[in-house]
Amino acid sequence: MPEHNRGGDLSGLPEGDDPHSFRFIAAPSDLEPYLNSLYVWRSEPAELDDYLPAYSGQMTAFVQGSGRMTFDDGEVGETCDAFFLAPLCEAREFKVSGPAQMFGVSLNFRGWAALSGLPVNEHHDRFLAPEMVLGDALAEEFRGLAPRWRAGELDDSQLLDAMANIVRRGLSQLPPAHAQVIDRTLDWLSGSFRPDLEELYETLPYSRRQVQRLVAQFFGQSPVRLVRRYRAVRAATLLSLPELPEEIEADIREAFYDQAHLIKEIRFFTGRTPRRLLPAAHSPITDMLGPEGYGSVDLFGGGEAQQLGRDPLPD
Repeated sequence: MPEHNRGGDLSGLPEGDDPHSFRFIAAPSDLEPYLNSLYVWRSEPAELDDYLPAYSGQMTAFVQGSGRMTFDDGEVGETCDAFFLAPLCEAREFKVSGPAQMFGVSLNFRGWAALSGLPVNEHHDRFLAPEMVLGDALAEEFRGLAPRWRAGELDDSQLLDAMANIVRRGLSQLPPAHAQVIDRTLDWLSGSFRPDLEELYETLPYSRRQVQRLVAQFFGQSPVRLVRRYRAVRAATLLSLPELPEEIEADIREAFYDQAHLIKEIRFFTGRTPRRLLPAAHSPITDMLGPEGYGSVDLFGGGEAQQLGRDPLPD
């Protein structure tokens, strides 16, 4: 494989002894309302077996190596040069044959709705062909990027720029009512480990049944299950930090019935246990649970940001 120029904003994948690396790149300013980030992922081992947390939709160019992800009823998704990973409602096991390298665009929930128009409750936890999300012309353009990278026609930065440009041209304007549901639900989720369901109903001009239907359409799950999911993800993110104030650790434990419940929920939604979230237990997926990788919900909301001495994360 030819050597690729890795200059500019992508000054190269992290070097050293770490066999895995994630490089997060900020989304172009005009795409910030729709994206968490762009990223490059590399894995050197011949075999990797891990879990991907319940995560938002991903646009992926798998340029080297191959991967498989297991879904419900034993369905297995196979990676290819260009595909979309629909939003995940629970952690999913994946296996990679390496060395492997992948370029990605992490769509937030606004982005998934504006780009795909697909209801998440009908299209989740699966790989999707580019044509299901993009028009035929953009899908064909997307399919051509990985071969061009391997041929040395595109460097890392150019490939990510091309993917972002495909997203840019594929976006449709969200109806204001839909954007309102997404944004207010995200604000509600960001406010607390245990957000009050009544507060969500009060902030939206719909009946309870309509709110439940719309939240499922844009997030794939009912509001109650969505609280469980983000409570587990927030707890996992905080527990992965090198230092955690005792007050926050106490808040985490109070949000669950007991230690067994905490472990069960974190495992279901992130594929991790609290022990495997410790900084010494580094893995590529621990990186994805961090603020750069999980940007759609303010994981340091509800007062944690001030206690940790950091600003709340932007949407």
